[in-house]
Amino acid sequence: MLLTELAEYKNFVNSSGIAFASIGAYLVWRYLTEINFADKEAYLRGEGVLTVPDPSPNEVCRLKRSILFSKLGLFMILAGGGLQIISNYIPS
Repeated sequence: MLLTELAEYKNFVNSSGIAFASIGAYLVWRYLTEINFADKEAYLRGEGVLTVPDPSPNEVCRLKRSILFSKLGLFMILAGGGLQIISNYIPS
């Protein structure tokens, strides 16, 4: 019953899924890849040393925000994929 009533929204559900997944991928890329403590130039020369400085309260807040947005992005990717799968089963 519910799927037949959603037939007119099939394209909207699929497009929403694509939008959610795209925005989620951007959030994961933007906020998960900034966590890095290595000096890349020295590391590539084989002289790298990993240093982890004492974080300031501002840096701790920024790290927590980054983790939150990356988790939100992962949720959006999963929700977007789910919406796309659901749209495949909505009859035309």
